[in-house]
Amino acid sequence: MRIIYGINPVSEALNSHPEYFKDILIARGKGDQASERIKKLAEQHGIKCRMVEKGEIERLAQTSHHQGVIGILAEFRYAEIEDIISKWKSSGEKAFILILDCIQDPQNFGSLIRTANAAGVHGIIIPKDRAAEVTPAVVKASAGAVEHTLICRVTNIVNAIKMLKEAGIWVVGIEAESKQDIYSFDMDTDLAIVIGSEGKGIRRLVKEKCDACLSISMKGDISSLNASVAGGIALFEVLRKRRAKVSALPHIVKGDKPVY
Repeated sequence: MRIIYGINPVSEALNSHPEYFKDILIARGKGDQASERIKKLAEQHGIKCRMVEKGEIERLAQTSHHQGVIGILAEFRYAEIEDIISKWKSSGEKAFILILDCIQDPQNFGSLIRTANAAGVHGIIIPKDRAAEVTPAVVKASAGAVEHTLICRVTNIVNAIKMLKEAGIWVVGIEAESKQDIYSFDMDTDLAIVIGSEGKGIRRLVKEKCDACLSISMKGDISSLNASVAGGIALFEVLRKRRAKVSALPHIVKGDKPVY
């Protein structure tokens, strides 16, 4: 069993996987529009909401940032690498995968899941050891994006990279010390982006398996970025470059010449 809390996480889980729900608890006396929306959504899926004291909500959530709503669900189902590759191939798009090498802070992990989903990644790969896993805090930080994102948890990141390469995917690490930056690299290819842990960055063996390491150019006095910020910049630079390439293609008008 797992617990999620907050209006957005519970709403997103109801929209994407209502079959996972065992129970929904709402703080007694909470009658705002958001909680009423959750009640109606739950009823549509045949799920009854229970009204409980606020103290019970806080005891289960282990935080005061629960917005008066808790969902009790079946255990989170991690994907396999094959699921991510299958989603990519069926999409008809260039591969777009995020690898998180030992991100440990739940807020960073949740934020990266939210950003990755917004950027359109086909999946996220994380290690089983020395890394954050999907917890209620991660779900809350992702604003419910966890429920819409394939997340694969592997024993060995290096072996996972090998599988991606065998599928024809380039693997690119984001490293502050790299001489080549992300703005000069051709992102219009099947790609996996690697973000290293807070403080230590990408581990040596993982870095050695990357096809390239790229930096994010900075102008100020600070020499490094928060992991979730660096990930967001890298992911949306990929998206920006791919969209720019598409918009540069000729627009065909029936019975006429290409229009640029």
